[in-house]
Amino acid sequence: MELVTSLFGRIGMRKKPGGLLKSGWVITLFYAIILIIGIHTLAIHRIPQYMAFYMLILLAVAVIAGLVWEKRTFCTHICPIGHLLGLYAMLSSKELRVKDQNVCKNCKTKDCISTANSYKFTGRSCTSELFPPKIADNRDCILCGQCHKSCTKDNIIIKKRKLAADLFTNVKLSWAEIAFFMLVSGFVIYEVLSEWKVTKKLVMATPDWVNHSLHTSGNLTGTVKAIVLFIILPGIFYLLFAAMKRAVSGESWKSAITQLVLAILPVTASMHLLKALLKTTSRIPYWDFVFSDPAGVTTAGMLMDNPGLLDKSSLLFLSPYIGIIAVLLSLGGLILSLLIIKKRHAVNTLSKAISVGAVILYFSMFFVTIVAWRF
Repeated sequence: MELVTSLFGRIGMRKKPGGLLKSGWVITLFYAIILIIGIHTLAIHRIPQYMAFYMLILLAVAVIAGLVWEKRTFCTHICPIGHLLGLYAMLSSKELRVKDQNVCKNCKTKDCISTANSYKFTGRSCTSELFPPKIADNRDCILCGQCHKSCTKDNIIIKKRKLAADLFTNVKLSWAEIAFFMLVSGFVIYEVLSEWKVTKKLVMATPDWVNHSLHTSGNLTGTVKAIVLFIILPGIFYLLFAAMKRAVSGESWKSAITQLVLAILPVTASMHLLKALLKTTSRIPYWDFVFSDPAGVTTAGMLMDNPGLLDKSSLLFLSPYIGIIAVLLSLGGLILSLLIIKKRHAVNTLSKAISVGAVILYFSMFFVTIVAWRF
């Protein structure tokens, strides 16, 4: 999509994105629609026709964004993927920065932000509207490397740094970023805990009760489920702990919730990685059919008639190792979260203690599930 929006940007109106796009709320709303309506109401990820239609919508939005707004507005201000990766990038041990601030200060051409380079195929000026010497954290840089290619002074490099260095600084989040992360954190809980039928029943207890109380049926049950799991329950969780922090410290709602989000971010990211591992390895038994039946229709019919045809020996072999990796990932996320709470400024120790409590509770949902399920 980045290529599409860049291509049409060459012939478009090249308007600057307005305040609404820059606020981040378009991304958050788009992600909520995909998650609630697309995935959990219409199940587009399970119905090829719906997924094809969804991809066409994305293509159309990318084309329109390219024709109307400048640079890569679709990727920067509309698509949720870059937003999510930006939050997770704060955990990285790498960063794109300049070698010497004075070189940038004395540079006459400033090719990395020059409008003359905006639509080059290579060596473009930053399409995320960043000025490399002013980059404070990893949230907005997508490491495309174009600024490095455009710099005639060879002053832009990818540096090593302390793991999750951004989270130890005074990072401030917008309300849109906070809302986006609430959705993500709820999504990750559902995705990981639903891997085991026991915890899936527990996770689904509240949305099932709500659906039963509202007498919903059909696709609407998925909508209600998603709203409960990804908006209402995470909202209650963060607001409850933020209220406690406010009670003992007097800090603002935004400050209190930001501290909670940044503290929980490492656990969420580590469990998101675990979900990716579980999803990837679960597909290994199907690899035997990839080349013999690329369309998958015949294979699907065979497996529906005879599930025993699927060779799951590789999964049995990998299972204990995946369990160990899951434990290590969860503990790694917890340790990093606790370090962030310890190092970041807080009004008082009680406020920090409440953040620790929130992290422990969030972490425990995953850790207890992993241990009970895999061991």
